[in-house]
Amino acid sequence: MPTLTPATDAILRQIYDETWPIWSDGLSRQNYERYNRAQMSTPWGAAHLGRVALVEGDRLLASAKKYDLTLRLDGSDVRTVGIGAVFTPADARRRGHAAAIIDMMIEQAAGEGAGAALLFSEIDPAFYARLGFEPIPITEATLALRGQRREGAPAVLMRGGDDRDIDNIAAMHAARAARYACTLRRDPDYIRYAISKRRLLAAFGAPGVREVEYFITEEGGNAVSYVVITRGPEGHVLEEWGDRDPGGARVGAMLQVLAARTPAEEAVRLRTWLPHDFAPPQLERINERPPAGPAMLRGIGRDTPRIAPAGVFYLTADAF
Repeated sequence: MPTLTPATDAILRQIYDETWPIWSDGLSRQNYERYNRAQMSTPWGAAHLGRVALVEGDRLLASAKKYDLTLRLDGSDVRTVGIGAVFTPADARRRGHAAAIIDMMIEQAAGEGAGAALLFSEIDPAFYARLGFEPIPITEATLALRGQRREGAPAVLMRGGDDRDIDNIAAMHAARAARYACTLRRDPDYIRYAISKRRLLAAFGAPGVREVEYFITEEGGNAVSYVVITRGPEGHVLEEWGDRDPGGARVGAMLQVLAARTPAEEAVRLRTWLPHDFAPPQLERINERPPAGPAMLRGIGRDTPRIAPAGVFYLTADAF
């Protein structure tokens, strides 16, 4: 009889062996494992992230990442199980094991008090629709600077972000998130994890393949806006951002400053996820589309909420 168990020791090593060719992100097999273990060793990861396995005896039937999250849904905090990296070994496919591990994870989460399940996947959403999941209408867009003279940068003072800024970043996010029907609660430990995850991927990869930039602007010694940008094989991505200005003008000015570092080059366009009402005056949104890996939501012990596109605020860095 298949059972759901935390993935450890030989089973965990088998999962890394079999998933590395799919999700390596260009890392060596050794560094792929180190990268995944490092995420689970962060303060947030140790308490909120793990791998689970569906096994029969010592045979691996399926595996997945399990996240303990809190979503803000229609004004209420809802404990949520995040399900990612669902995988079935080649010799166990087409036997219902992927659906079984998801159902068992949801059943386990219900016993732990969860009211929702969230997953990201690049396979056909129809598979998850059969399991009761509804798509979350996240919008991906490309940000481009509006036409401007580029002889100099705006008068915006920026510095590298560090740990003293995390509480202000969390407060920025909470203030903006209160306006939306569906968003992720990001406490300080989670924000540290999200930024560290990008830095770890760059550190475990080959030198120069990926870069992570993390900048803030401050007023009175407090961070009032920030950006985290990654550059690598996936292109240039605005992974996360925050701004005490509701219109996002500080974020727009920060991106102007970063573009002004190389005035002889065309300003780089950034791919990102954005809420519908985020429109800094310095930027234009082009190529709006659903993301390649859709997010899907299922209620646990309740109806699955239907979220309108205008009600979603989710950052690129929060996909898993």
